[in-house]
Amino acid sequence: MKTILFNYLTKIWHEAAALNNEIIVSLIKPGANMNILDVGFFRGDLVTKRFKKNKNSQIYGIDIDSEAISSAKHLGIMTKKYNIEKGLPYKSDFFDIVVANQIIEHLIDIDLFVKEIFRVIKPKGYVVVSTENLSSWHNIFALVLGWQAFSQHISTKINIGNPLRLAHGEVSDIHNKIFTLRGLKDLFGAYGFKIESTFGAGYYPMPGILGRILAKLDPHHSAFIGFKARKNL
Repeated sequence: MKTILFNYLTKIWHEAAALNNEIIVSLIKPGANMNILDVGFFRGDLVTKRFKKNKNSQIYGIDIDSEAISSAKHLGIMTKKYNIEKGLPYKSDFFDIVVANQIIEHLIDIDLFVKEIFRVIKPKGYVVVSTENLSSWHNIFALVLGWQAFSQHISTKINIGNPLRLAHGEVSDIHNKIFTLRGLKDLFGAYGFKIESTFGAGYYPMPGILGRILAKLDPHHSAFIGFKARKNL
């Protein structure tokens, strides 16, 4: 029974993550001759799929992980291995598009991160951000039971505090800051971004098309949250 539940929850999570990626792609406006940055891109193939509608554009990818850098080596992506906690090593007003998917929750200095994104984006350029949702129903369920939220880590050594968490071994990617959709929007708004649209992806524990519909109707309690925002001058 435990194995069946684990497999089901894993399947739902992958469905939600895939939908989240689909939505991000849909928010990228087709165009040519752009400078594009993917922050914490994880895998090179995800980057090429994300920006396939942007012909003759220069795509940059920054990540601290050596495997991520290697995955993009032969895909025409201008990669840089760098710790973005120190800022973004690019010129001001340089990028037309910046994407940050599932990265902001791993950072400590969130204010620096948002200020740096604002700095490197061109006037009227835009950013697409996505992260896990603190107010998702599965996180709320865990908190009501007195457990740690599924999206939260409190130890760098082992997953503790939630007996239903999918991973129980060593924690390789710590979540330092977990957001609600309201908090995420207000943060970027405070640093000069104008939110154009928001979205939710996945709706634990609902599968398939039902999860898609519910996340669209109620993004504030979806598994993943995100938005598209314009640099507001």
